[in-house]
Amino acid sequence: MQMPESALIRGECLVRDLQLTEDVKLTRKGLVRYLALSLGLISPRESRTGLLEVLEALLALHYQMRQGGSEPDIHQILEKVRQVKKAEPNPKAVRYHLLQLKKLGLIESKRRKYRFVLAPQQENDDLAEALAHIYRQRMETSFEKIRKALSLFEKSL
Repeated sequence: MQMPESALIRGECLVRDLQLTEDVKLTRKGLVRYLALSLGLISPRESRTGLLEVLEALLALHYQMRQGGSEPDIHQILEKVRQVKKAEPNPKAVRYHLLQLKKLGLIESKRRKYRFVLAPQQENDDLAEALAHIYRQRMETSFEKIRKALSLFEKSL
């Protein structure tokens, strides 16, 4: 019996341990690419930049919000992507990448405003803490199922 594995996948949790080199630290684009690679959002040798531009815009808007700004709407995100890209963004592509980040559970939208998802009991808006919580939660869920599968395997012997 062939199993349709792709239909069984509920999500993936890929975190890469990358070396944070000095040349990566020199530019915002280098840091954004490092973050996207580390979080498994893009693959190595990825040449498309759409997700990177959206991620950079969201990060910039997040840190601006911490300094008294408000949660951005799609128009503010498009404007920030325009500044990042230094060209007119494709609104459909930006919406697509926002949807993908929402599906991954990294961002959420309420009342058409976007923000990074924070941990339920998180008292501050520390993005590193929020991302660590999201990825830990995914791993814990996966390992619960792995434990159950191993237990069932053992019982089948």
